[in-house]
Amino acid sequence: MLGFSYYLDHDLNQDDKNYIHSMQQHHFNKIFTSLHIPEDDQTAYAQRLRIFLNYTAELNLNVFIDIDQKTLANLPADLPAFKLRLDDGFTNQTIAQMSQKNPLALNASTLNEQDILELKKYQANFDNIEAWHNFYPRPETGLDSQWFKEKNLWFKQLGITTQAFIPGDQTLRGPIYTGLPTLESQRHQNLLASAIQLQNDQVDKIFIGDPRLSLNMQEKFDDYFDKDILDLNIKKSSDFPDYLLKKVLHNRPDPAADVIRVVESRGMNALNKDIVLPTQSIPRNAGSITIDNQNYGRYMGEVQLTKKDLPLDEKVNVLGHLDQASIQLLPFISANSAFTINKKE
Repeated sequence: MLGFSYYLDHDLNQDDKNYIHSMQQHHFNKIFTSLHIPEDDQTAYAQRLRIFLNYTAELNLNVFIDIDQKTLANLPADLPAFKLRLDDGFTNQTIAQMSQKNPLALNASTLNEQDILELKKYQANFDNIEAWHNFYPRPETGLDSQWFKEKNLWFKQLGITTQAFIPGDQTLRGPIYTGLPTLESQRHQNLLASAIQLQNDQVDKIFIGDPRLSLNMQEKFDDYFDKDILDLNIKKSSDFPDYLLKKVLHNRPDPAADVIRVVESRGMNALNKDIVLPTQSIPRNAGSITIDNQNYGRYMGEVQLTKKDLPLDEKVNVLGHLDQASIQLLPFISANSAFTINKKE
């Protein structure tokens, strides 16, 4: 389900190998590259591609190469295995013939009903066809979210696998350096929130478009997609209780509308035998982490995360606040969802 990008604008080095291996270790098992980016050195592609494919084969990574007809025709025949993401310019008859033997990814944004009819006419093997959206380097040019949802629903009805890109967070690709998202709304959004949103919008494969994803974000993706745990960060707070940090916590099975209620919190407080005195009774802005004080009676010790702005309550203490990126993840915490709270370094 998860993939990332590597570009052939330089020779594969040890730092690249370390990064590719790290991504594979964090359950990113697919990789995308392109053979027709105009600003890159075209003459160096073949040898770089061979070295790259040999290394990715060692890691059992599925490689998808974005390619046009001319470049495809000039590739050496003895390269290690890879899959094709076809650029515009291939006829539907050619695509249908290629699909009989090879898995293909087609341009999801331009594929229409007439194309599907022609592919059927030429007896395309739809088991070998996927629909991949583009990424959009230039700000304001990413896809409209509603159009994207409707297009993906159509692909789902046809039984076609879909793919989309989100940006990276460590190294952005030039020459514009503003991220490589499919959706414009996700250009500056929390990356994990973007990935979960794509998953909810019927996207089967989610790729990082930019060259690098930080190790911290790799770990957050791994925790969510492999362990089903959302990692949240709290802004620096000297008096935040240690018993809540780096523990797997859960929302209640009957989720509240305005807050996330930590199932384990009252039990944790009782175990610590803490009397929660009234203090820090301030307005509870979205992303506040709160604890009910002794004025709330049997609710004393209950910890909550606020999903919206709530007023001051003298029975509730504010312990700290999530950072802005973590606040974007709160809508994805539903019934029984697991999460951790970590201090932001």
